[in-house]
Amino acid sequence: MTRENGQYVLKAEMPGLDPEDIEITVEGETLTVKAEHTEREEDKQHSEFRYGSFERSVRLPAPIPEQGVTAEYRDGVLTVRVPQPEKTAPGARTIAVRRAD
Repeated sequence: MTRENGQYVLKAEMPGLDPEDIEITVEGETLTVKAEHTEREEDKQHSEFRYGSFERSVRLPAPIPEQGVTAEYRDGVLTVRVPQPEKTAPGARTIAVRRAD
């Protein structure tokens, strides 16, 4: 994973897939890419199935924004772009201070 222009960019070589074979999920600070591919070859003498599955999770330093995540599959390479999240302390909140009498 690299950083480019305020975005995290994840590239994965995944030749022979269709975009429909790829699932990308975002939960908290974790981006997960899953893919499953089934290919069937047939000729007069035999039939052959090839299966392949892939799963990889990447954790970022802050929660991933729901908006702005994009994915593109071109020439066997999946490119996922994630806006760089702002770092905030987990559960950070402001506490009001009132004057004691």
